[in-house]
Amino acid sequence: MTDPRIRQLVIKAGVVKRLTREKFCYAKEVKIEESRLEKFKGEGADDHVLRKQEEVIQECVMMVPDSKRRLQKEYDILEKYLADEQDLKETEEYTRAADVLKAAKAELEI
Repeated sequence: MTDPRIRQLVIKAGVVKRLTREKFCYAKEVKIEESRLEKFKGEGADDHVLRKQEEVIQECVMMVPDSKRRLQKEYDILEKYLADEQDLKETEEYTRAADVLKAAKAELEI
């Protein structure tokens, strides 16, 4: 059986990877919905439709800071875990987890 530390490393890296993708998707959705609102305005859509679209945008915007906060928390946990488990540095899982951290860091800086 494999080392339980590697299993924990894979789990923690998976969580960070999922949260990175989630934050990216929420930010992308905000842009999509904003362009949709502009399209509706250009077409002269009804006020009700415009208000509903603005509500959709506000819901999306509210999710971005929440997803960023959760990503930051899990990022810190994985970063500490990698620092504590330096003896696993030669494993493929450690390398993948370090790559996940780099991708997450880039998303957190946005």
